[in-house]
Amino acid sequence: MRAAARARPVELVGSHRAEPENARVIGEVAADEPIVVWLYLKSPDAVEHAPGSAADLAALAPTTTRRGLARRRAAEFAPAVAAVRKFAEQNGLTVRNVAAGRRTVVLKGPAARMCKAFGASLCRYDDGRHQFRARAGALKIPRRLAPWVRAVLGFDHRPQVPLRPAAGDGAGSGLWPSEVAALYGIPLGSAATTQCVGIIALGGGFLPGDVQKAADQAGRPRPVVIEKSVNGATNQFGGGTHNDEEIALDMQVIAGIVPAVRIVVYFASNTTASLAAAIHQAVHDDDNRPQVLSISWGSAEKFWQQGPRDAVQAALADAITLKVSVVAASGDLLATGGVSDGAAHVFYPSSSPYVLGCGGTIIAAEGDRIASEIVWKENFTGTGGGISEIFPVPDFQTHLPLPPSVTTGAKGRGVPDVAAAAASMPGYRIILDGDPIVKDGTSAVAPLWAAMIALANARRAAPVGHVNPILYGQPELFRPITQGDNRVGAIGYAAAPGLVWNACTGLGAPRGAEIIAALIAAGAPVA
Repeated sequence: MRAAARARPVELVGSHRAEPENARVIGEVAADEPIVVWLYLKSPDAVEHAPGSAADLAALAPTTTRRGLARRRAAEFAPAVAAVRKFAEQNGLTVRNVAAGRRTVVLKGPAARMCKAFGASLCRYDDGRHQFRARAGALKIPRRLAPWVRAVLGFDHRPQVPLRPAAGDGAGSGLWPSEVAALYGIPLGSAATTQCVGIIALGGGFLPGDVQKAADQAGRPRPVVIEKSVNGATNQFGGGTHNDEEIALDMQVIAGIVPAVRIVVYFASNTTASLAAAIHQAVHDDDNRPQVLSISWGSAEKFWQQGPRDAVQAALADAITLKVSVVAASGDLLATGGVSDGAAHVFYPSSSPYVLGCGGTIIAAEGDRIASEIVWKENFTGTGGGISEIFPVPDFQTHLPLPPSVTTGAKGRGVPDVAAAAASMPGYRIILDGDPIVKDGTSAVAPLWAAMIALANARRAAPVGHVNPILYGQPELFRPITQGDNRVGAIGYAAAPGLVWNACTGLGAPRGAEIIAALIAAGAPVA
């Protein structure tokens, strides 16, 4: 009786998924359709701290190398890997990859066997825009594996991590990224050939000639661009689609500011599973070793189930230990995050306390200076920001009088942390398919901040890593934004004079040279 109970599978905590909203079932998934799933492992003996708490950040602070972390985890997780291998063999599945450093085991098998092994209910759906497979209900795993498994991802391909809706081509003539940087006082003369910046790309592609032309125009040495595939995804330039525009913006902002930088683009599919895999691959990339990772993707926290979110959080926590700075756009859908449920929502992963969340402003320039700067809000777009409903107030924000959530009245992690120009006027001028266009959005702000961190790292003996505590400790490095709001109707937040932080633009806009100098001086000698 006891042996039978031990053999009985149990529900994987955090794996329950509802059926896709506003979609209809169009059929079953073919029994022989190949399915790849990622098992994200955890230590059953690990001490859990509130994310971003003083104890949590202290536990993540001791640094190591990627190889050192992989060696330690290979020994620590050997029993779990052995159990997964046995489980795969018993169910006719193939172990496709074991990555000890990332704490992942990748399995592959036909849909019928994979669904039986994990108790998955899988169908094909149509939401009027996409056809995709998705699952409903919870997954089940053997009881002996349950303490070791954080999440199982890969069954569900619903497009749940959407690219921000287009804010539209900028209405102005646009400024080149180097010109925007100059307005913020970001020094453009220092060498940075040792720097590597990673970019997450969920769909679309780029033309190398566009990046080269943009760097030439800015008078910057051309970057070295490296393409990395996540589970078979590749550079798929679509002739100028919105996805292509997004990648061009990310790459050219960095290339126009950081001279001769190495840019690694991690191409993945547009799902939560692929986003998690891409972030893990980037953080643990021991070949290219990016010191900064820029993410312009995300969606409202309410759309992130516990399993996928925990998998991403594990990679972002590793980023702190490995001294990888992660920046993420806070979204372009104002305080509601594009959700029409009458509530405020912040974007994840920008709401993670392990990430520097980047909001947006509107600037008015006079010559080589910014004459005024307010919260970005125009038409139906504008900076995302607010109070997380998932993450508690992190240690680096505890000294601030954060507002309660306008929806729940509760306290939580405040988003964004920082801001910079994001509006369509003047907009960012970039090259797409050989021609200049003007783009806007907080997805320009994330690579702008990534570029500043890379410039600081170029003059350090070691990467600066998690920058949030440094920046929150020196609010004088920022020009506070005191006007504007990100409300949709009555839902949202406002800037005001006298606030050190607001839920639209965080600490404010950067004093570029001062920011870089502070990051250079923080905790490590100059190289």
